[in-house]
Amino acid sequence: MLLSVPGLAGNEATSEKPIWLVVTRPVFLEAIKPLAEMRSKDGFETVISTRPVPGAIAGLKRRPAFLLLVGDYQPSEDKEPWYIPSRRRKLYRWRAPQEKEFASDTLWADFDSDLIPDIPVGRIPVRTAEQLKVIVKKTIAFEHKQPTVDDLRLPIWAGTAGYNEAFSMMATELLLNALRMDASEWLRPWIISADQMHSLCGWPFDQQKMFTEQLKRGGVMAVLMGHGDSNHFFSMVFQGKAVGYVPAHFRHALATGKPGPPTVIIACGTGNFTGPKNCLCESLILAPAGPVAVIGATTESHPLTNYFSALCLLRERGEKDKRLGTMWLNSQRKAMKTRDFIIERMLVNVEGKLEEKMNVAKLRRDQILMYTLLGDPASRLHLPNELQANVKRLTDGWHWNVQKPKDATRLYVGFRPAGQNFPTVQMPIVKAAARKRFEQANATFGFEPLAELTGDDTWKGTISKEGTLRLVATGPARIYAIAFKLKLSGS
Repeated sequence: MLLSVPGLAGNEATSEKPIWLVVTRPVFLEAIKPLAEMRSKDGFETVISTRPVPGAIAGLKRRPAFLLLVGDYQPSEDKEPWYIPSRRRKLYRWRAPQEKEFASDTLWADFDSDLIPDIPVGRIPVRTAEQLKVIVKKTIAFEHKQPTVDDLRLPIWAGTAGYNEAFSMMATELLLNALRMDASEWLRPWIISADQMHSLCGWPFDQQKMFTEQLKRGGVMAVLMGHGDSNHFFSMVFQGKAVGYVPAHFRHALATGKPGPPTVIIACGTGNFTGPKNCLCESLILAPAGPVAVIGATTESHPLTNYFSALCLLRERGEKDKRLGTMWLNSQRKAMKTRDFIIERMLVNVEGKLEEKMNVAKLRRDQILMYTLLGDPASRLHLPNELQANVKRLTDGWHWNVQKPKDATRLYVGFRPAGQNFPTVQMPIVKAAARKRFEQANATFGFEPLAELTGDDTWKGTISKEGTLRLVATGPARIYAIAFKLKLSGS
């Protein structure tokens, strides 16, 4: 069966609109309608099909822009009313215990058989209409919420590398350097590090609660990087106890409230939705106040390709398309080609190898296919448009002036002073001191509020200190941002 949202079928005005294709089962047709109606208002030709995936795609007049699978997948359960199959792919292995194949929803979108998806694919992994209603409701709520300055935050939880002491000591600095070199200047990072010798570690037993609080506060997206398995993200071992993230740590806190930002877990297996029990990514997206979408790997992922996946995602700005699936697919296509010979030499054999020489090309090929997006790939992110502003250096300081966007009603002026340093860690680690150091360390990423101006004010001012000036304009539906590094010549 092939359906279109009422009012669109056969309408010539929709013939050139991008197609948002949903492949689902009859049990979910009623519950998916509110999301389909929102997408039709969003400018899509919305098509809902209960045919098998290949037939649903072949039945269209042109290639879809997005593919959303609504239903769950578990091998041998094809008689269930919720069953929507994934494709399977042989894994290039580097450890003998690894599974020989993995689930890959993105392979449904490989239209030219080059093993690179041609469009973004997502899955809402539900088994009941009630579960689907929860996810549809929070997807709509997330896109309709008024953007705020908190949408410019980036919570990151960086677990231990755990390979060797030298690399573990470098991991946090690699992350911080990537943020300095590749992140947008307007971004406000918030970081947990599993390195006990870094002030960003804090008190390790606080990490689960703190990260959940960050999800509830919001951001452009949230990122976890480290080791994991289907139901567990691992951070570190402290005082002989493992510190990590499992559903018990967030189930109650994310049961009520506003939906959280999209979350990406760069780790092994956390997106393996093919089992009888929910994986970590499924538990997060099924939580009513959990992330609006979650991305995770369906099998073991390699640390080298994970590094490039995270780096290229950080570099995405969403200038042309602010939809999650497009940004993720674009970043992973770039990750397949990105090179860093020092990092490659450090990481290529860090987990061993089964051949005389690791085939990095095959690792890259599998990487883009093994990560699954749980949620609607057409979900719109609250990324800012560029704010039109200028800064001029005069004798009394830097004079800034903002051109007001027509739909903006408020301007937030923030400043991050130059030359801030992280506090040093003293051993042994004491709870109160660790918590204080953590707050001080994360404060170095923040922007001190200098002014909050309304639409009736003149949007201009002067600042005399070196650092980063951030200007953020908000309105009912959009957010705008720009940042300037203020630096005296020669300093």
